[in-house]
Amino acid sequence: MSLANIKLGTIQETLLITLWARAIELNHLNPILIDPKAADILSQIDYDFRKFSQEKNSQIGICIRTKAFDRIVSQFLQVHSQTPVVEIGAGLNTRFERLDNGSWRWFDLDLPDAIMVRRRFFQESDRRKFISASVFETEWIKSIKTLINEPILFVAEGVLFYFTKQQVQSLFAKLAEQFPGSWIVFDTISPLWLAVQNRIDAIKHTNAKFLWGIENIKQIETWNPRYKLCRSLFLPADFPEYLTRFPRMEQILMKLFPGLQRMSGVHLVQFL
Repeated sequence: MSLANIKLGTIQETLLITLWARAIELNHLNPILIDPKAADILSQIDYDFRKFSQEKNSQIGICIRTKAFDRIVSQFLQVHSQTPVVEIGAGLNTRFERLDNGSWRWFDLDLPDAIMVRRRFFQESDRRKFISASVFETEWIKSIKTLINEPILFVAEGVLFYFTKQQVQSLFAKLAEQFPGSWIVFDTISPLWLAVQNRIDAIKHTNAKFLWGIENIKQIETWNPRYKLCRSLFLPADFPEYLTRFPRMEQILMKLFPGLQRMSGVHLVQFL
């Protein structure tokens, strides 16, 4: 499929980076995650993915991050099996394909151009719907509320650090107000990591920029007394089995400075 007739926005184009990272992981002898759907989609898209080929740290990091999201989401849904999921910034994510147990309700939310691409490769069903909207709009909230009157698990992978701190706080406040008792799984990076990522990450091949970092995830609870941090997985600290996948110099640095292994993480927060 050629993307020539679809103009992806600046941030939306980054969905191709995460797709590429998951797809080529399938070629590894001991893959971090197995995502044949991503590989199938990649083979059908006419895009110069070769420009990402040297970004090994980004590729490994994305796969570990996705693994962390999958772990938190799947373990959460094993306990809260009736909780519907809204994937914010779904892009070409294949989490539903990887995790679905045959009964979960799932909503993929993204901007119109991203959903247009998504419809080329995924189909809606009784349990899986697409929502074409900005997460900052209000119409999608009204449509969700006509279908759901219970807490929701929101999932935002590789999304929030493209927003400013004020935008993230505004989004959290809106979700907490409109969906009390709900949860959100999201990833963060530290301000130090933020300062260098725009130069060393695969996104340097796009016009997108990381805008938000947070020093200590516990700071989220100071934003509002209704926000409760329930769980965190730090990357790659909580996945030591994948440390050897990184280039030798990065391995040495992470061993000398263990804090480097905790500069990004995936977190579960509840809106009480």
